[in-house]
Amino acid sequence: MAPIYSAESINSFFVNQVKDYAIFATDTNGIITAWNKGAERLKGYTEEEIVGQFYGILHPDEYQQVGYPEKELQKALDNGSFENEDWRKKKDGSLFWATVTLTPIYDESGQHIGFTKITGDLTKQKELQDKLAERQQNALERKNSELQRTNNDLDNFIYTASHDLRSPITNIEALMLYLEEKLKEENALTPETQEVLQRVLDSVDRFKRTIEDLAEISRVQKDSTQDATDIVTNIKDVYEDIMADLNYPSKQKACFIQTDFQVSQLNFSKKNFRSILYNLLSNAIKYQAPDRDCIIRVTTRLEEPYVVLRAKDNGLGMNPKQQEQLYGMFRRFHDHVEGTGVGLYMVKRIVDNADGKIEVESKEGEGTEFRVYFQEAM
Repeated sequence: MAPIYSAESINSFFVNQVKDYAIFATDTNGIITAWNKGAERLKGYTEEEIVGQFYGILHPDEYQQVGYPEKELQKALDNGSFENEDWRKKKDGSLFWATVTLTPIYDESGQHIGFTKITGDLTKQKELQDKLAERQQNALERKNSELQRTNNDLDNFIYTASHDLRSPITNIEALMLYLEEKLKEENALTPETQEVLQRVLDSVDRFKRTIEDLAEISRVQKDSTQDATDIVTNIKDVYEDIMADLNYPSKQKACFIQTDFQVSQLNFSKKNFRSILYNLLSNAIKYQAPDRDCIIRVTTRLEEPYVVLRAKDNGLGMNPKQQEQLYGMFRRFHDHVEGTGVGLYMVKRIVDNADGKIEVESKEGEGTEFRVYFQEAM
């Protein structure tokens, strides 16, 4: 007949035969009172060596110095248990990565009588995780390096192409002007011929503007690799400089522009800030509504940690689909005004390169507001 064991005996046999986890008990002050074979194998202490010692001896020295073991006990009492993955110390002083569970014990009357602690060794899993993380980091760095090379190659191509195209397109323009002059001298310039010549010259002009925009995109990318945050830009000076350059199209009314520059200076590249503000203002002027006065409001505010530039108009506005495509290269939504469709693409690129952000709110038939967030202020 098989012997009959009490529940307490069975629990004791079970705990002592668990080899892969350290299981031990402490009194209410964290003094070790019981120690299983798994704890001896994992920690290195025999039961005789460890019983009667404060369980904090199993923590790294720096943890003991700041009272981390005592904080664990309190958290277990406050929350019903304490679970964590962290470093633990063996008898020989070596550290291992462990999963730990600390649970308070209560008697039948609800009186707190101690704690149980279960510790598992996760060193191999951590080593695998660290290796995987290292590989992922290396792969990310390689990918970033490849993307940087691709961007550099693309920018070099854009710069070279735009540079090499200037000469032939300039020659074409000169030849067309020469042809127009010769036809006039010989009284051979008919209205039909004049229209064809003008269309060619208009196409040449659009091509030249596209080349200039491509060169500007390349410049923006090259500038992004240089630290320009030490440049103090006076916002009002840039605004006045832009307004001196802006010419209103003859078919459009002049716009009334209100300004309120509560932030007057910015640690930002003057060229890049001018490009941003110029594009926002020129678009607001170009896309004004024909049936009402054109009103544009430009402001700067400190909204920590940003300086926010707002440009709000009461122009044509955009529908949601147009807003989704807003920052794509060569995107244009209205054909009745001149443009190449790269201005907002450049604005977005400048802002992204400077770790800022740009937002837009627009409603078709009512107007548009752009908000550009800059990191640095004075």
